[in-house]
Amino acid sequence: MLNKIRSNWQYRIMALVMALFFWYLISGQDKVEMWVEVPVEISGLSEDLSVSSGMVDKVRIRCRATRTMLGRMDVGRLAYNLDLSGVEQGSNVINLDPKRIDLPRAIQAMEIAPSRLELEVDRIITRDLPVRINWRGSISPEYELADKVSVPEFIRVRGPERLVRDMDSVQTRIIDIEERMPGTITRRIGLQLHPEIEASIAEVRAELIFMPVLEEIWVRKAIEVRNSEGLEYSLDEDHMRANLALPKTFLREPGWREQISYYINLNKGMLPGVFELPVHIDLPAYGRVLEKRPETVQVIVK
Repeated sequence: MLNKIRSNWQYRIMALVMALFFWYLISGQDKVEMWVEVPVEISGLSEDLSVSSGMVDKVRIRCRATRTMLGRMDVGRLAYNLDLSGVEQGSNVINLDPKRIDLPRAIQAMEIAPSRLELEVDRIITRDLPVRINWRGSISPEYELADKVSVPEFIRVRGPERLVRDMDSVQTRIIDIEERMPGTITRRIGLQLHPEIEASIAEVRAELIFMPVLEEIWVRKAIEVRNSEGLEYSLDEDHMRANLALPKTFLREPGWREQISYYINLNKGMLPGVFELPVHIDLPAYGRVLEKRPETVQVIVK
């Protein structure tokens, strides 16, 4: 018996191999199902419309085929084409059809998830809006922002109507001011925009002009006469009062009055006569003249 078994071992191994082959062949033809995830590709959407909510990036498809076919399917080449040529502004319900996926002929698309989309569609509008510069910093209380300038001053934005309609400006990102007593700060700065809004440019040139806080004060001083060498003259007024706006830091300096001058200019070649001349004022940096009394004086050249 043992010799008989040994003499037929080749046939027994061949029978086993054939049995396994036919089992694999038969089982491979059994229909099975598998869920696959594919990306969504949008087509047909009008340029003046935008989907604001309800859109998905991917859908899941339940496929049915043999194990062999499903194993050979290249999922990476699949996509669901979503045709949005018929949508309108407002709410839109889109039913998804699993048969819109281009599968190999031997594979069936049985189900899709989600089976429908509820899309909110908005109209795209364009507006020209002023730029608003944002800044922060712990500057001295004796300094203040006197002016801010954006170049360009206006920017064109484009986006969904629900977002663009209520905008009154385009705001920049925040500029950090580190100086306690800054002067003029110039920076290139980007914009703060909703992801769905596009701007004609990505950044602006922002200029922030800081100045000392000014205090109004009336100052009375004698009027100086300059360039009077060789001339004999007299003035109808030898003092003037002026309402000045001066930096608070300057007013705390000792002897600040001596740094202010009221004067008129004579000409060495002036002929005798009566002249009405304006009174000029020399002021420290940032100082301004608000009012002069008198604004002119009468000069008699003899």
